[in-house]
Order: sequence, then C-alpha cells, then structure tokens
Amino acid sequence: MPSQRSVIGAVMLGTVAIGACSSSDSTAPAASNRVSLGFQIARSTAASSLMSSSMAWDGAASVGLQVQSASANVTTTAAGLMIARQSDTIVVTKAQFVVSDVRLRSVIGGCADEAVGTSSGKKNDSSECPEIRVGPFLVDIPVTGEDGARISVNVPAGTYGNVRIKLHKVDANNALDLPFQQQNPDFRNISVRLEGTYNRVPFVFTNDLTTMINVPLVKPLVIKTGGDQITVSVDIAAWFVRASGGLYSPALANTPGSIRGTVSANIERAFRAFRDQNLDGRED
Repeated sequence: MPSQRSVIGAVMLGTVAIGACSSSDSTAPAASNRVSLGFQIARSTAASSLMSSSMAWDGAASVGLQVQSASANVTTTAAGLMIARQSDTIVVTKAQFVVSDVRLRSVIGGCADEAVGTSSGKKNDSSECPEIRVGPFLVDIPVTGEDGARISVNVPAGTYGNVRIKLHKVDANNALDLPFQQQNPDFRNISVRLEGTYNRVPFVFTNDLTTMINVPLVKPLVIKTGGDQITVSVDIAAWFVRASGGLYSPALANTPGSIRGTVSANIERAFRAFRDQNLDGRED
C-alpha cells in the first residue's frame, strides 16, 4: 500500500516520531505534554460484567479477572488467556500483531493520510491533525492481563477523539519491511500471530489483515501540561466466538473461507481506547 510505504520510509524501525503535519515551531509539542499509550488484553466489553474468579486450567491458578466477552468466559491465568464457551476452550499463550502507524487524532476536523488529500485536493490544516507516528513495530501483548507494549511520546496540547491504528502485513518482497522481518522471523506476509491450544490441541493462528482501524476514545481526551495515559484494549476472545455456539478453531481460521472471513472482521472490531491513569485496563 503506498500510504504504508511512505510511513515506513519516513520512520525507521523501532523509532518514535512526533509531528503535527507542520514544521512550524508554534505547533511543536511542549516537553511536558507526555502521553503514554499501551495495549492490553481486554478485561471487559460493553456487553460484559466483571466478576471474581478462582477458575484454574491445567493446574494454573487464576491471576486476574474473569469476564463475559461476547458470551465467552474469559480468564487471565498464569498459563495464558483462557477463553471458554460451552464445550470449547482456547488458551492463548502468545498474542502479537504488527502496527505501522498509530495516530492520536484531534477532534477538530478530519486528518487525511499523508499521501491522500482532502476532497478539495489540499491537505488539512496543521492545527487539525496533530499525530503520533510509530513503526512498523511489534505489539506483544501480555496474555496474563498485565499492562504492556507501552510507548511514551510528546504531543501538542489539545483535545483528542480517537486513536488510529494501522495493522501492517509484513511484506516479504518489500525491502522496507526487511529489517523488521530479520528481527521477527515469525512474521512473513502476516500481521497477526497467536499461539496456544484449542481444546488442548496446540495451534498457531496467523492473519494477513492490512487495515486502518479508527478507535474512538470512550471520552475525548484533553491533553494539557503533565500529559496522560491511554490504553488500547484488544478483545481477543471475541475473535473466535461462533454464532451457532462454542468457539471457532483458530487453526481452521488459518484457511481461506467463511471462518477466516468472520474472524478477520472480528479482529477489526476488537479494539477499544480510553484514558487509563492507573494502567489497570479500566476507563478512568
């Protein structure tokens, strides 16, 4: 995708750049406007209720909270993220995805992609599009429910309405992706990778989804001196819920077809962003 290439070419692997679509000093962020943004396994959803849990799996005591996620029981344990629905159980022991662009977007107007103009053929005014750029980088989410994959950057003071995340398929034929792939050999022509068991049978699930996901903040975030904390939660449990009951096998979701299409659509809907000063995965 041309827009991804322009982003990757501008931002080297593992670096973080902060901009506002303008080089004017007047729009540069103050050093104290520090924003921390991280990713966590979802601990609750709009349709879920929190509850205590003493559930164990294979002798591993629960170390977190059990929630209802799209009718699935979700428990963070020492063994990993346990998802149970009817007779099916998935335990995720590793959860990773690749992001090539994350932007904290202002509520003032829309902000076009760097390579895409507005309907008038001109890019938006710099005051409308302060942003964060990162990547491509690997998001390795702690499957035990802890906070992780967090970065800290400076952004201009203002009010922000959503976090934009671009899932990025690592292209084996793209020289710009080569450094990332050399450091992460498991990622070749994919953007998402899970490891775990489905009904105690080991699996590796991969997906090549490349898409831009706009995640509205639960409440607009006003950044002032002193900065703030944002958490993006990922409801992995909802990826595999089967409408007819039980859970899809992640291994079957590797094969092109209706199951893979359903899971891919679920991935896109599984992100939620909110202010999280305590870094506990709950909205402040």
